[in-house]
Order: sequence, then C-alpha cells, then structure tokens
Amino acid sequence: MRFTTTLSGVILVLLSGSAFSAGEMPSGYPTPVQKVFRHWQITCNNLNDCDIRNNDPYLRVTLKREAGVQGKLSLDFDLADKRQALYLDGVRFPLSQPAWQTDEEEGAFYVHTDQLDVIQQFVLAAKNAKRLSLSEHDGGQGNNQEESISLNGLNAALLLADERQGRLNNHSALLQVGDGEVAQVPPVPVGQEINPAYTQPPVLTNAKTLINGVISAKKNLLEEEDCGLSKEARQLSEAEPLTNELALVMLNCGMGAYQSSSMLFVTPRNNPQAAQLLELPRPIRPADSREEKIRWFTEADYDPESGMLYHSAKGRGIADCGESAQWVFDGKTFQLVAYNYQPECNGGQPGDWPSVWAMPGYPTE
Repeated sequence: MRFTTTLSGVILVLLSGSAFSAGEMPSGYPTPVQKVFRHWQITCNNLNDCDIRNNDPYLRVTLKREAGVQGKLSLDFDLADKRQALYLDGVRFPLSQPAWQTDEEEGAFYVHTDQLDVIQQFVLAAKNAKRLSLSEHDGGQGNNQEESISLNGLNAALLLADERQGRLNNHSALLQVGDGEVAQVPPVPVGQEINPAYTQPPVLTNAKTLINGVISAKKNLLEEEDCGLSKEARQLSEAEPLTNELALVMLNCGMGAYQSSSMLFVTPRNNPQAAQLLELPRPIRPADSREEKIRWFTEADYDPESGMLYHSAKGRGIADCGESAQWVFDGKTFQLVAYNYQPECNGGQPGDWPSVWAMPGYPTE
C-alpha cells in the first residue's frame, strides 16, 4: 500500500497589491533523495542524514546515520517476539549484550545498537546473504519465506549512504570500508539560514466573521475542491493572527475516519473578500504525484506565539506511512523547517517517517 496525494493549483497569493507567497527553499543544501532498491528504501535529507529501511512488514529493520565526523548512527530490529539471534541464509548472527540492547513491549520486541563496529559486522555478514530471518529454518533455500525478509537492495542503499556522506573507502563507511581516516569525512552541509523576524501579533477579535467571510468569498473554489463545509466542519474551522494586518483562516473540509484536512487562506483582518489560497512547496515530489505543493493541510495547526504551522497526514490509521511538515512564519512568508515522508505503508512504527528536510535548530519530527 502506498501513501499518495492529489494536488493542483496556484502558489501566488496577492494581498493589498503585494505578493504574499511561500518563501524559496533555502539555498546551499544538497537536494534530498528518496529511492527504493528492490526491497529497501533509502532517504537522505538536505543535511545528508540518511535513513535505510526495508519494506517487508514481517520483520522491520531501520538503519539511521547522520552526516559528518560526529554523526550518530543506529540499527534497530523490530521483531515479532524475543530472540537472541537472527539468521542470514540460515547462519546464526548473535544479538548478545552489551553490543545489542533490547526493549520489550506488549506484542513487540526491539533490538538496538549504536556501535559502528557492531553495525559493520552485521553489514559484512549480510553483504552476500539473500534473506534475514528469525529462525534457522525460515530463511534457507526453499523454506518458509513468509517469516523472513529479502536483503535484495540493501547493499545498493548502503553504498548510496556511504557515497552521499563522503565515506567511501573510509574507516567509518557502512559497506565500502577502507583505510581513510574518519577525520576526512566531509562536514554536515551548511546552507542559507532562516532568521525569522517574527513578532507575536495582537489576537483576533473577529475570528468567526473572518471564517464566514472567507467561506462566502471562496464558495466556488471550495465547491471545485470538494471541500464540504458541513455544520461540524464550520465549527472545526479556525482563524489565527499572522500580523497586525493579516490573518490565517483554516477552513475544515470535513472529518475522515482518523483525521481531517483543511484549506488555508491568508486574508486581511478587515477584508475577508480579499482572502487568497495558501499553498506551500514540498522539498521532494511525492510518490505517484506530479505536484510538489501542499494544498490541503491535514490536522492543520498554527501557533501564533511561535509562528509555527503544522501539517501531518497519515496514509492509514496505524500511521505507518504519511507525511508531516512544519513551517515558520517569518513575518512575510512561510519557511519550511522540517518535512518527513514515508510513501510505503508496510508496518513501520506509527509516525516514524524518514526526514527529508531539516533546518538546524528546529525539531525534525
């Protein structure tokens, strides 16, 4: 199953004769990448932090590594039950302490390590294997493959991570380990900074009037977008102050099974007839979509104290896929500070979606 979006429309917003639009993406950062190699997905964000995970629901494997000499790394196995070892094509690979730490919760068993040498040992053992399983007899030739996962594509994902972070032939590499000194690893990319000149605006005294005014002014657009404004949806709609002159109106388009979506408009406080639709760009094109903009904001929330706008869309109720984003309003535009995206719905942890964009100093989840 795949998380998909359908989007279209305009990005420019004209208010009072001046342009009000999403800011350009900060310059100087590498372009994020998200690829699938057979049974493995890799995501590397604009800071070159990489996330590698498999797409099999039975046994979940997640390897995360930050860029730079001091970059943190971790390898996690999400297992169906308690185990002391895994098996690579039937060959035992121990998960013994202190190299591996365990955590047991109801219905799940987790194994974790953040030691580079231990992770390199696993990568070396898995390099030429075909399947990873929980028991000796599940991953061998012709045995029950429903209780094992494919390793096809893992090497390609690991190699891309090493290349992306400048670790090829380095002591710190995951796959292509060499004699290069760790100190030679390139630093974390540094690009244009975001410096919001934001001052908390005065509270709105006419929120309900603004909401009703925007609904009236944008009736045709709302109908075209199939944004059904039922009595319940109107009650869930909100208006928040942006500046002394502007407000953000969030029109709820109705509740789904587990979340709701809204269309957002920027409007003069005293003239909702001049309200204009807000669209914000993504740093990466979603799977199965030609659009790079967010037009419908799911579980939308705006905090006028911090100037932060939030969006979080589950692909399905258990939240093993979806996207989330955060923007900061700098007094003129909305600047993207975090974006996470997991396209495949294949049983991962709820809300554990790889980072695609992250600005230093802001939370990534």
